[in-house]
Amino acid sequence: MSTDVTQAAAKEAAWPAQRRRRTQENPERLAWTVLIASFTVFMALLIVVPLSIRYGIEVATVKQTAVLDPAQGTTLLYPPGSVEPIAITELRDDITEGSTVEAGDGPTQATVRIINEPDGDQALGSVQIFSGTRLRIDRMRSPMFDLSGSPYQAVLALDQGQARVFTNSGEQRPLAVRIVTPHGDLDLDAGSYQIAVTEEQTDITVSAGEATLTKDDGTPLVVETGRRAWLTGDALAGEALPAAQNLLRNGNFTESMKDTWDSYVVAENVTPGKVSIMERDGRRVAYFVRQGEDNVPTEVGIRQVIGKDVNVYDKLYLQLDIKLLFQSLSGAGYLSSEYPLRVELTYTDVYGKQLTWGHGFYYRDPENENWKIVNGEKVPPFNWYTYRSPDLMELLKETRPAHIDSIRIYASGWNYQSMVSEAFLVAE
Repeated sequence: MSTDVTQAAAKEAAWPAQRRRRTQENPERLAWTVLIASFTVFMALLIVVPLSIRYGIEVATVKQTAVLDPAQGTTLLYPPGSVEPIAITELRDDITEGSTVEAGDGPTQATVRIINEPDGDQALGSVQIFSGTRLRIDRMRSPMFDLSGSPYQAVLALDQGQARVFTNSGEQRPLAVRIVTPHGDLDLDAGSYQIAVTEEQTDITVSAGEATLTKDDGTPLVVETGRRAWLTGDALAGEALPAAQNLLRNGNFTESMKDTWDSYVVAENVTPGKVSIMERDGRRVAYFVRQGEDNVPTEVGIRQVIGKDVNVYDKLYLQLDIKLLFQSLSGAGYLSSEYPLRVELTYTDVYGKQLTWGHGFYYRDPENENWKIVNGEKVPPFNWYTYRSPDLMELLKETRPAHIDSIRIYASGWNYQSMVSEAFLVAE
């Protein structure tokens, strides 16, 4: 047994000696091995180190702060991780990532300014929010190094409400803004955008620039200037639509009146007027008529609850086709309120006050020179006449509409016959 152990130990001792002899006999192989290994490590470092440095230059960012400027009403700020809000009444320039800004339910407006260039004092982007809007700042970064080719970055979550987003490119680099909504993401180039988020869907109107809409499982949709589109929980809209949006439902009277318009009559102990939907001249019309005792005031009309915020829109137009067939009361009565056809909008202005604006139509001149026509116009009878209002945002700029409450179209006076069709309330 001892002899076997001695022999095994002798063999083990002989192997290192054999390896040393082989190395000594072929030193060139060792040199080439060392040289190739060194060159491989050198080349790897030559490639990896610059790439790592370049990657760091490109992706390294610095956190930025936003500026919150409340303009009207109650603006609440939730700092990161806080469940208790802070009421903001003055400008704050320390809004950090993770903060949430919320506009109160009353008439409220506030602006969040994002990303300033190092040598500039003007923000490259801003978000104007309105009543009932909730905006969270998820990310707001600028590149750490001037050599970086990355843009300024802002990722904002719009959970609900309405916002106007304005973005611009800086002198050093562009600003990339992503708006995250419950229905998908909106990537915005330099431009101007109006965004409205409800529980059912997200709407975007591109006034200038270009927006890309995406969902997790959908193909991106590019929306260009002057167009609008939407996202829902189920799908992304198949195509962009014109930027102009009609706030009225069933303004051409092709659908059932039950779910869109309500009719009403005002007549005290006299023959009332009537309103009905019929087809005339190849179109569906609402026909107002009253034939009864003369010299007694009555009114008949239709009305629709609109309930739309219009803070984010720049323009608002009312358009409708009318035809006057008969009026027994000349002009619009002594109060300029009894027209054979009149349209009236009820709205809440930016100060929270409910107001009305209306426009009437007549064809018989007032017989009494003291009966002045106010907010009305004379039109030719028996012919269809298309009326398009001035821009109501400009016309009513002193009491600018913030919310369109309702609309009514009616005929009033003594005896009358009139028609209306193709009614639109267009917001742009």
